[in-house]
Amino acid sequence: MSNNLLYMTKNKSRRPRRSSHELRNDILNAATEIIGEEGFAKSSLMRIANLANVESTVFHRHFGDWEEFMDSFTRKYDYWFSDVIDSVEKNQCVEKEFSSILHRLFDELNEDVIMQKLLKWEIHETNVITKRTARMREFNTVPLIRHYQRALGETDIRIGAVLALLTGGIYYLVLHKDRSPLAGIDVNDESGRQEIHNVIDWFSKMLFSRPNEQDMNRNIADALRANGVSEDIIEDCCSLL
Repeated sequence: MSNNLLYMTKNKSRRPRRSSHELRNDILNAATEIIGEEGFAKSSLMRIANLANVESTVFHRHFGDWEEFMDSFTRKYDYWFSDVIDSVEKNQCVEKEFSSILHRLFDELNEDVIMQKLLKWEIHETNVITKRTARMREFNTVPLIRHYQRALGETDIRIGAVLALLTGGIYYLVLHKDRSPLAGIDVNDESGRQEIHNVIDWFSKMLFSRPNEQDMNRNIADALRANGVSEDIIEDCCSLL
């Protein structure tokens, strides 16, 4: 074979040179495929690099070490409450705002296989990456807690406990959905998902539309005074509420 023909044959079979952007996307797509099918625990730098058809040096050049890559990757798929707040329709009442966040959490987590895999990984393994992703999610939830605690006003209800219970329930419903219904609710089914959305609306209304305790006491006191009840009795009645 002549040198010219040999050169043309080699170049014909050689993969076209990829741009930096294409290489980065190929690596991320390979990671998404492996993690989506097998989870984070079974992923590795070499498996992702091999599937993306890149050398490990190329991987390191674009993403640094394995921990840096996982930080970047999980940030792309994780569900950040702070991002949700920015996307929630502005100028709506606090009740609708609160329920919108929970509706989006439920819907997006139910569809996001990578986020489901990340939560399962955090539950099953304790390492630098799982600790960091869980703590960053918690860090980004703090402003949300402060915002809604102020909206509740003077009350013994701690919105952090409310969010912990509701988000934890949503996480479990979604992560458990392929095992069994939970309390008769199957979120693989549209009717089951609608039941959850209905309860989110009901709970949000109950939480934020309830009468203010001080207003209730004031109204009761006014009604008792109008009926000639003494101030001592009024004070005793209101203190029992």
